Amino acid sequence: MISLSATSYDPNGAVIIDVMITNPYQAERRGSVTATLDGGSAFYDTGYSITDKTLSAQVTNPELTLLQTLEYLVAYYGQVILSCKLGCFLTVLSFSTSRNVLSINLRLVSRLDQ
Repeated sequence: MISLSATSYDPNGAVIIDVMITNPYQAERRGSVTATLDGGSAFYDTGYSITDKTLSAQVTNPELTLLQTLEYLVAYYGQVILSCKLGCFLTVLSFSTSRNVLSINLRLVSRLDQ
């Protein structure tokens, strides 16, 4: 179960969705690998950041009210609050529908529960 809400009080800007995050545990370090003239490579490691994560969820046969609430949140809020079993996060919300499946993507911006 996840909860999405506006960052300020808004009675229309909150929804609870009975769905699980499909990719809850993932991690990647920032960095780059550059080829060097001697045939080797140079690696630049800039570390780990929570902002490199995008969490996803899918809802089959979503109700119209859910779609309207998600569209409202995207239209009026650049960032929303996500609460789920992983914690509480500030996220950038995006979503799409294909046939009868709603795909929700949540790009993490910061952690709010630590």
